[in-house]
Amino acid sequence: FCIIPFVRGRSRSAPADRVVEQVRTLAAKYREVVLSGINLGRWGRDLAAEDPKSKSRLVDLVRRLLEETAVERLRLSSVEPMDFSDDLLQLMVDSPRIANHVHAPLQSGSDTVLRRMHRKYRPRHYADRIAKARALMPDCAVGADVMTGFPGETDAEFEQSRAFIESLPFTYLHVFTYSERPGTPAAEAEQVPTRVRRDRTQALRALAARKNAEFRKSMIGRTLSCVTLDNGTAISGNYLKVALTKPREANRMEEIRIGGL
Repeated sequence: FCIIPFVRGRSRSAPADRVVEQVRTLAAKYREVVLSGINLGRWGRDLAAEDPKSKSRLVDLVRRLLEETAVERLRLSSVEPMDFSDDLLQLMVDSPRIANHVHAPLQSGSDTVLRRMHRKYRPRHYADRIAKARALMPDCAVGADVMTGFPGETDAEFEQSRAFIESLPFTYLHVFTYSERPGTPAAEAEQVPTRVRRDRTQALRALAARKNAEFRKSMIGRTLSCVTLDNGTAISGNYLKVALTKPREANRMEEIRIGGL
């Protein structure tokens, strides 16, 4: 359904040495560095195919970054659910320098919709990874990308997706409304009426807002490790925006007590 892979071509891994050097340079200026990329969790698969003896998985790269750079906090951006391996999750637990933040794209909580999307996981696989992450990191942020109105999505399938999302400990969602992209197979399929797509998006955004409020409320009275910004706010390790009660110098790592919602 997405035009990007047709335009971009296959994913290619940045060489590990280059990534280490980039993070080393950034860490000299910034307290937090976000590791990002298309299909980030697949990093190194193509490199391992060229050299089977090399350690070329995302968890290996993260270990190198922790060992060879002075980065104070490393945050992982979107990682496909099945690439949140036990090894990667355990490393996130073991290292206080990795943000307690799990973002795994979901797209839909309906098994049949995921099959039509040709996604390689099913709701039960996704739920297993999220449950494992939350068991290991009880206060971690848990985010997902979700799409409404994928071609052929029925009322029953949307309800399956909504109920699935309700059942998981998400702390925020990025909810997108499907829109046709000429040249993709999905654009030729039966389309969900625009009004229905928008109604479903609003329903999931309301659910996300409620979950986010519950998570923020649970942090009241807690002390969180935060990076200060230059606009009177800070970002916590578990991805909460914190309003500061007094001015603080930007780009500092500080322990901040949460006084209210």
